[in-house]
Amino acid sequence: MIRILVPVDFTKVSFSAYNYAVHFAESIKAEITVLHVINGSFSTADSMFLDTMDAAYEASNNRLRTFVQDYLAKMGLPDDDVMVKSEVRFGVAGFTIADYANDQGFDYVIAGTRDSHSLIERVLGTTSTIVTKMVKCPVILIHENTRWITPKKVIYTIDDSTDFDESIDKYISFNQFFKAATDFIHIKVDDKNIDSTRDAVIKEVFKKKEPDFAFEIKNIYGGDIVQSIIDYSIFEKADMLVLVHRKRNFLNSFFNRSLSLQTAEGIHLPVMILEENPPVVIKNL
Repeated sequence: MIRILVPVDFTKVSFSAYNYAVHFAESIKAEITVLHVINGSFSTADSMFLDTMDAAYEASNNRLRTFVQDYLAKMGLPDDDVMVKSEVRFGVAGFTIADYANDQGFDYVIAGTRDSHSLIERVLGTTSTIVTKMVKCPVILIHENTRWITPKKVIYTIDDSTDFDESIDKYISFNQFFKAATDFIHIKVDDKNIDSTRDAVIKEVFKKKEPDFAFEIKNIYGGDIVQSIIDYSIFEKADMLVLVHRKRNFLNSFFNRSLSLQTAEGIHLPVMILEENPPVVIKNL
């Protein structure tokens, strides 16, 4: 059974993510777990500490169940069409969500994102940004104004320095359900290595077997890479954008905004973020 995690904070953003997740889960016969993180502080010196935690947990759990059931009823979906579980945890939202997703081995995380951010979010990252940087499975970011559309045209971006064979495998696994026509777009700032990059993509795509969806490999030139990706996606009327997120060391990742996350914030399409190949650890013998 394919398992999808949806973080929920009861805002319009998380409602849109849950809306997308329900349709996605119905399409691929997956199971959803809706997670709410109580991001609060309680004083252990307070004699009411445990009662306060229990009350907060119970209130959040009841609200989460109502959120799930009311939405399914509104959509007219029978209870057995999409299996939905709910979980409540205490902690710092982004880190708790990421830890839970990794520990439980989810196949996808579908998280909401929005345009406006506070100063602290710009420095340290939004919850969805932190999740994207730390979660090992594919993350699908849903803008608060995004609605479900069955993917028929997908844009998958690569560049010369992306180690992308595992991410392509994950994308092929995803696209087996939709057979969406896919443009692998190669972002270029010059004419170097065009043929070698195209050959590398073809090698990875055909590594196991010929994919059962139509695809093209194209080169795009532009000084502003983020804007070039956005413009191409809009021009081609894409239903989804796929980006490979390059991992950095932990400190670097919070003070350097990656191109993939900048692009996700600049477009209202569903954006799937795939992790670049994990580094190979060579042990001393």
